Amino acid sequence: MKRKLPNLYKGIIRNNPINQKQSIIDFNDKEEIQEKEDIVSDRNINNQIKNIFSSPEFVYKADVVITTTQGNILKKTIIGRTNNSLITMDDELIDVNEISKIDFN
Repeated sequence: MKRKLPNLYKGIIRNNPINQKQSIIDFNDKEEIQEKEDIVSDRNINNQIKNIFSSPEFVYKADVVITTTQGNILKKTIIGRTNNSLITMDDELIDVNEISKIDFN
């Protein structure tokens, strides 16, 4: 006795990429381009900070080299983060918006 099995759902496969990173560039307005670059760099800094705190080398502190937007290079030991700043071992608060680059020491 052969039973006919029910049909399986067949989803449609599309060739267009979904959730791909797309860059929007407006060549007419240079200020908008600069604002978009600033947003990307802010995300990059936040990703760098997130990578430091999630790395296996970070137990309770991390020695880092911070380059500020003014060009100053700081060697600090960070122990935590608030919404807008990093907390150092010396109880200093470093504003995340003033950081242009951060690396492990």
